[in-house]
Amino acid sequence: MSLASSSRNGNDLERDPLEPSANKKVVTPLPKLQLAVLCLSSIAEPIAFSQIFPYINQMVEELHITDDQSKVGFYSGLVDSLFYVAQLLTIYQWGRLSDRIGRKPVIISGLLGVCMSSFLFGLSSSLGQMLVFRCMAGALSGNIAVIRSVFGEITDETNHSKAFPLGGVIYSVGMVIGPTIGGSLSHPAERYPRVFGKYPLLKKKPYFLPSLVSALITVFCIIITAIVLEESLPSRVTKRRQSDDLVHSRNGAAAGSPSSTVSVNKSYGSIVTPGSAGPRLETESPASLATLLSITRIRYLLLSTFLLNFTCSGFEVVFTLFSYTPIRLGGLSRTPSEIGIALAVIGVFGIPLSLFGFHLMHKRFGTLPLYRVLLFLYVIAILSMPLLSMLAWFSASQTPRVGPSASVLLKGLMWLAILLTLWIARVATTGFAANMILTKSCSPNAKSLGSMFALGQTVSGLARAISPALASSLYAISVQKHILGGHFVWIAMALIAYSSVRVAKKL
Repeated sequence: MSLASSSRNGNDLERDPLEPSANKKVVTPLPKLQLAVLCLSSIAEPIAFSQIFPYINQMVEELHITDDQSKVGFYSGLVDSLFYVAQLLTIYQWGRLSDRIGRKPVIISGLLGVCMSSFLFGLSSSLGQMLVFRCMAGALSGNIAVIRSVFGEITDETNHSKAFPLGGVIYSVGMVIGPTIGGSLSHPAERYPRVFGKYPLLKKKPYFLPSLVSALITVFCIIITAIVLEESLPSRVTKRRQSDDLVHSRNGAAAGSPSSTVSVNKSYGSIVTPGSAGPRLETESPASLATLLSITRIRYLLLSTFLLNFTCSGFEVVFTLFSYTPIRLGGLSRTPSEIGIALAVIGVFGIPLSLFGFHLMHKRFGTLPLYRVLLFLYVIAILSMPLLSMLAWFSASQTPRVGPSASVLLKGLMWLAILLTLWIARVATTGFAANMILTKSCSPNAKSLGSMFALGQTVSGLARAISPALASSLYAISVQKHILGGHFVWIAMALIAYSSVRVAKKL
């Protein structure tokens, strides 16, 4: 059987919506301990990545990398962007390596790299050192694709809609913890002299403490992962099962019991199953990049992944710009604190949505139909922007003419419209969990799962690397040139979002 036909035959379940009334399947229990370890492993990278955000600009200034205040943003942006560039160049290789030597050693290696680069970054004394250590962090952070592979291997079609959204939730939590560490622990000798003032190193290296704390968190993650995480690469699981069966068989034969015994190894209901699946895995090998790209459905999935990430990243950037832009230029005239509060509120309510809402929607509609609907929600959210702009203009123009109660009502209506738009976009982000399920289903064989997720993550990184600059530039041109009343950016982004829906219909 060819890889392409294997992919098609294995994906029939994902092509149609689930029919709970017709297909009563026994739900495989989630391997909660393994999922907990994976979540712990996942949180180390976003913490290490984001802990520099609060102080990176000040660090560039204090190291005298430039005397031009206007260029500080350029150098801090360069330090940040090199992480993505290095990750983009190496993540596929990490995924492919995990298909050959196993998931666990690659995850531990990645965590060691994150730990080392975080520790060294706080000791940087020049731009060159900052760039080297940041590149090291990106190049060694291929864990996100490998961890997603493990999520796919320890779950099946009856429970993966509960497990896959955890990745997004944990990443969001890490992106909160990281800046908190960086913002509260930088310059500790000056801010907390009674505790840290006696340490000369913290005076000389005022950004070492947050980097050290980030590294220690990663060390803890490494220890727990090394002790508790079980290998999930199907070929390794199969060999271990066969070895256990042989030992059990010998013990049974010695005791006079039948030699045909049930495997003692847990498969967690993953794509590795007893019986025919074991021998099949022994003859298969990880698919090459050329083989993966030769499968039509995989190409459409990668294009859909690119468009989803491009739309999501572009929306996040442009919404902030749009909110901050004065009403006279077509924006909402919100303050940074107001924007932050709105995003935080939606973020908090988005956690139960990811943990419980996606599973319920997936159970009702199935993967592909739900995926298409979630993609279309971005179209709705984007096309809501001109309506928000008109509502903001109406509210601002009418507030001086109406009484206090009507003014409060207009402001409340404005905020309700903003939060509703953000909520639609937040629901749309659960499409990433559906995308993960489709990535798993498109894998030609069990041994190629790491390559598949790494390839998807590479495409995602590419989209997120170019989308913010393109989307923000398009917004600036639309406003400055007053193209279509300043709303050209929304038409262009809505068309991109709609193209992702069209591509998803070909999956």
